[in-house]
Amino acid sequence: MVRGWEVFRALRYRDFFWFWSSYFVSNVGSWMQSVAQGWLLFELTNSPLYLGLFSLLRTVMLLSFFLLGGLIADRWDRRKVMMWIQTVSMLTALALAVLTSLGLIQVWHIFILGALTSTAWAFEQPVRQSLIPQLVSREDLVNALALSAMIWHGAGLLGPSLVGFSVGYIGISGCFYVNAVSYLAVIGALARMRIPPHRWEVARMRMTASLLDGFSYMRQQKLILTLLIGSSLFSIFGRSYITLLPVIAKDVLRVGPSGLGFIAAAPGLGTIIGSLSLAALGRVKVDKRILVYVMLGCAGSLFLFGASGRFAIAFVMLVVVGGLTTVFDTLLNTLIQLAVTDAYRGRVMGVYGITASGMREFGGMQAGFLAEWSSAPFALEVGAIVVAVVALFYLRPQLRRLRET
Repeated sequence: MVRGWEVFRALRYRDFFWFWSSYFVSNVGSWMQSVAQGWLLFELTNSPLYLGLFSLLRTVMLLSFFLLGGLIADRWDRRKVMMWIQTVSMLTALALAVLTSLGLIQVWHIFILGALTSTAWAFEQPVRQSLIPQLVSREDLVNALALSAMIWHGAGLLGPSLVGFSVGYIGISGCFYVNAVSYLAVIGALARMRIPPHRWEVARMRMTASLLDGFSYMRQQKLILTLLIGSSLFSIFGRSYITLLPVIAKDVLRVGPSGLGFIAAAPGLGTIIGSLSLAALGRVKVDKRILVYVMLGCAGSLFLFGASGRFAIAFVMLVVVGGLTTVFDTLLNTLIQLAVTDAYRGRVMGVYGITASGMREFGGMQAGFLAEWSSAPFALEVGAIVVAVVALFYLRPQLRRLRET
């Protein structure tokens, strides 16, 4: 039987505690901005096509800079890089807040500031993922990654809920101001952390050479390559519902911004359940076959979400999706982190960032276009079917072959 404190045992590491708690505060603000920004863009345009175009822009920025962020993670002091990234993100959130509160906000403002935010996030993700194994021991890595997933996706419960409760009092611009202030928590925590700077041979290599060396390494590591491809396909077709939530809330469920806040919080509730369950498992060996079952569960839940026109059913299905997605992400991330050599960790995490986040934005783009051509429920149902096909006819046979070799 697992004691309650063991679920959070990675927090015994001083630096990880500061990292984890500060990111929870910052992620709440980020989720508030994400939900409020989606609603604002849809109100200004009244078209899901613009939501798809915004996802396309974010995709371009993420795909363009994730690899560079991975290179930087293997060459520079990760803690200092993180501090600069948080400062840039804070300034973009503040600009969005000021423009909105003054009534000057236009669609192109949202696109430009969204591009800057996405660029900063593209640098941050591989650096942050590479930093976590430096904060905890190898045997507590599963626990640390599960807790990290909880603060990002779990903040998706509190952040959108705060939008639902507070948007009537502080307005859309208030959500952006809250996010700007929340970045100070991470900056302060990073200043307190004591992480020795690393020096690897890659720091002496030219940027192009180190990038090609990273690709060569990933191509040779069959398990890592399979997991990265599976992550890409899951992100394109299994996470597109995030982009279409404003459309589902307004046109299908017939709820306003407060209703959108609550429906967007549902995956966060599922994430808390999934993350705590994984954290409680702790040091058990990760079974690769679980990834297939989790993908199938996500596919079924997403299909039911798209087919339902009732708020209660949609909320429950999104809770299930949030929980299963968190299990998938954490197990896949753990398998990669345990398999990768530390000198290549940043570059591998940069590619993983493309598959987990960059491809998600590409999925949002295709879902937005498909919803414009047909309907949002149809786009979600098609994505769910593709996820099931990928799980059964790609990931399962590939992992089986790896076990046999």
